[in-house]
Amino acid sequence: MRVDRWRAPPASSILREAGGGRGVSAVPHAQPPTVIGHPGWVTGRHAVRIQPSQNSHLVAELRWEWAYEDDRSVGPWLGDTAFAAAVASWLDDERRTLWTAGTDDMTVGMVCLTEHARMPSPRQGAGGRWGYLGHLYVRPAFRGSGIGRELVRHTVATADGRGYAKVVLNPTEASTDLYKQCGFTAENDLMVRRP
Repeated sequence: MRVDRWRAPPASSILREAGGGRGVSAVPHAQPPTVIGHPGWVTGRHAVRIQPSQNSHLVAELRWEWAYEDDRSVGPWLGDTAFAAAVASWLDDERRTLWTAGTDDMTVGMVCLTEHARMPSPRQGAGGRWGYLGHLYVRPAFRGSGIGRELVRHTVATADGRGYAKVVLNPTEASTDLYKQCGFTAENDLMVRRP
């Protein structure tokens, strides 16, 4: 899994890299709102940070909760270690970058950017790399607070920084307006074959 390092503004040394057991320092809730990724970004009463995530257990919990929302037969998250191991295996891919958004108390959302490379072409602009934005999820209690939008913006800014030719996604009906607000437009129809 690719880990992009977040660069703090010079005056800030509060946020540290995720992983390695170091985590993220506590953030006072009184700080004014600032740019995404900055430890002072505030939504409601919660300071929210976006950071690269290699914690497969937290990501597995979010993914499970998402599945449980759609299908109650899944049952609530009980810390399934086999599922967390499967998520860890899935995360272990250099083409994939996953970020989580979190408060001091919990991880509240996630998004993933997967890099794809087109076959080289002699035509101008036909080759290159592109990104697939997927697995955008925000816990229900935090929806409508702007976290999803900021996760998308953070992902798009990363894709732009990497020089991707485009970013594509497959929205749900409920998420279409959010993606439009972030600059996405409908282009081609998707065809799918299922066995």
